[in-house]
Amino acid sequence: MLNHVVTFKWKQDISDEHIQSFHEALSAVSENIPEVVEYRYGRDLALKPGSGDYAISATFEDVPDFRTYLAHPDHVRLVQEFISVMAESYSSVQIEFASR
Repeated sequence: MLNHVVTFKWKQDISDEHIQSFHEALSAVSENIPEVVEYRYGRDLALKPGSGDYAISATFEDVPDFRTYLAHPDHVRLVQEFISVMAESYSSVQIEFASR
């Protein structure tokens, strides 16, 4: 299994409405891309200083499924319409883990 985690820092002028629209777009992505095994996302709870503002965690069976997700038109649109507009910065990691 492969887990893809992305954290975001939003630009200062990003409103709650922007974030809600992004949240709704993420819901559509998770439903429209069959390679996604699990998709979790949400705002940071601000429990620790220096954290990001928002995070996505996506699980895939393997690297080819992850690559399919990256190239999927819904994911590409998400990056173009939301992430490139809203994010001041972001960081991602991909890790492998054994399924239970």
